[in-house]
Amino acid sequence: MRHMDIVAPMNETAVSQEVELVGHVSVDSGQVIISDPCYIMEGDIEFAPDGSVAAPVHDPEDGKVAGYAHPCEVTCSDARVGEFPVKGFATAVASSSGYGDGNYPVYAKKNDEGRVVELTIYFDEDPHTGEASWAAEFIKSMKDQA
Repeated sequence: MRHMDIVAPMNETAVSQEVELVGHVSVDSGQVIISDPCYIMEGDIEFAPDGSVAAPVHDPEDGKVAGYAHPCEVTCSDARVGEFPVKGFATAVASSSGYGDGNYPVYAKKNDEGRVVELTIYFDEDPHTGEASWAAEFIKSMKDQA
């Protein structure tokens, strides 16, 4: 099967404008990543003598190169969001979670065949409920007190 035989029918499939709350993503490091799980290294996080995060212990033969420090480099950059290598040609995307730790809603849009075509995470106010994350509320309250 050729690539164009797959892409053309997918592009012709209508996308529902309805969104569905599919769950929440918990954040404890102030960041999230989007990646195929098969590219994430297994192993324990190791710390260097200076306290920084070192590469995880893993089998170098598997070709995986992404450890905890890789998304941290992205989310601690000025952009706070971007791509990083995980294995060979494969990449992942990391993003700061806006206001830090929390439990953020994740919504999906599906096409008429029921396939997920879009995921959205709200790190601030959820436009579907009007609720702001507790992290966003806390940061905003601290700014108001200053």
